[in-house]
Amino acid sequence: MVMGVETCAVCTQPANQRCGACHVTYYCSRDHQRTDWKAHRQQCKPLCFKVCEDAVLGRHLVATRDILMGEVVLKESPLVAGPAQITVPVCLGCYSILTAESAQPCTACGWPMCSSNCESSSAHAPECYFTATRHGSKVSVSNFGMSHPLYQCVTVLRLLHQRSHKPAAWGKLAALESHCQQRRRTPRYEDDRVAIAQFARRFFKLDEFSEEDILRACGTIQVNGHEVPLTEPAHIAVYDTASLLEHNCRPNCSKSFTATGGLIVRAAMPIERGQHLSICYSDALWGTASRRHHLAETKFFWCTCERCADPTECGTFFSALHCTCTRSCEGFLLPEEPLKEGAALEAAGWWSCTSCGGRLSPSDVQVIVDGVGRRLVNMQKGDPASCERFVAQCEGELHPNHYYLTDVRLALAQLYGQDHVDALRGTPEPELRGKARLCRDVLSLVERLAPAEGRVRGVLQFELHATLAEMARRAAGRGELDHVELSNSLLESKHLLTEAVFLLEYEPDSLPEGQVVIQAKRNLQEIDNLLQSIHDTIGDSPM
Repeated sequence: MVMGVETCAVCTQPANQRCGACHVTYYCSRDHQRTDWKAHRQQCKPLCFKVCEDAVLGRHLVATRDILMGEVVLKESPLVAGPAQITVPVCLGCYSILTAESAQPCTACGWPMCSSNCESSSAHAPECYFTATRHGSKVSVSNFGMSHPLYQCVTVLRLLHQRSHKPAAWGKLAALESHCQQRRRTPRYEDDRVAIAQFARRFFKLDEFSEEDILRACGTIQVNGHEVPLTEPAHIAVYDTASLLEHNCRPNCSKSFTATGGLIVRAAMPIERGQHLSICYSDALWGTASRRHHLAETKFFWCTCERCADPTECGTFFSALHCTCTRSCEGFLLPEEPLKEGAALEAAGWWSCTSCGGRLSPSDVQVIVDGVGRRLVNMQKGDPASCERFVAQCEGELHPNHYYLTDVRLALAQLYGQDHVDALRGTPEPELRGKARLCRDVLSLVERLAPAEGRVRGVLQFELHATLAEMARRAAGRGELDHVELSNSLLESKHLLTEAVFLLEYEPDSLPEGQVVIQAKRNLQEIDNLLQSIHDTIGDSPM
């Protein structure tokens, strides 16, 4: 993800000496390191990783000691952030969606904003500067509620603005990989050349930047950008050290975001000294063919990680299909060449059955998967009955753990109980048991396949806790549980809540997962009170 050219934190010239403590900041000479030490010492902390480099990976992060699961590995603010390339008009201060009624033009440049506070924010300064001083007149945005072409260049302008206004940040951005050579072979490169590079040079009179400079900025954002879900729609941010994290489809690190858009990287599992640090650049809950194709299209490499190389995907059969070679066969079809490069499912070559040895061509596999995919697209979202029908229709074609079924079961596990006035208290008993079963099944699958998916795991644990608590309440009300059985049930709920808080503790309050943490902490206190009450009654602490 990153080229091997570092820049000095003082003069931004090429540098090959780095701080021996944090392994992050570089200098061109000892003199400049001494000059910067007074300022740098405030943020210099010995890290649990170091930056290494080789010919294949380029720069990457390697653990310098054993790292505990859940330990924070890295925290950093973005080098640059801005709206997504394709977006409806949003406020360029807070990224909230604008309407004709809510938008108010910036007094200096005309870009629509939501308030005077956002108008004066530092985030808006770059495009305001280029518009007011270079374009020479205010922009006018009058169409709301649909994607607007003018926004395609905003984040690129913010990156280019760093060269003259924040040279240290510019040096770090310039060192990031842009994959311009690979991008030249894609339709998006030509689109960016016309819609962003040529337009921005002409409209904002960017004579100091060549077309290639601007296209390199486009590539830097595409290759290194993180989608930040704090706003609706999500915006894009590029970070420095986090860009050195390798990709892995079963990574050992997970990421969260602070309320202000900072990035927090945590160890998703115990990491031994010498291991490389990784995150997933794609969606870990997609099948192998989809993940690899997405990475090739957006990050310009074909993943060959252990999960991608394993047709069973860690023994979960996450992409497997029911065998159709013979009517009586109960086996499953798996790809014979999961690491073959090319179009999504066709790249996997022929698929063979684990039981009868029969084979299915890539085109036949594509027909099955496309058919199920169309049903998923046409399924009524947010409706438990529609989800149940989809599962019933597709379980004969897909492995029970298939990513399409898992996607719907994950939604169903959260939907049960939402359509009742009293939530779980009004949920029929069979539906409640079904919710508990779904939570356990999907949770077990995700923990095995993608343990770094902390948000998914944390929410499922909270949902399971709530379900078990309601089932225990009903059983106790019917006199079916004695004090010991009730306390054991409460202890299981407490364990689930504790795990949910552990996984979601860095999620900001603005996200649903952050609200789950707040409620989980309240519920933990209630459970502790109940356990204490039981202890006072039976005289033997269950805790």
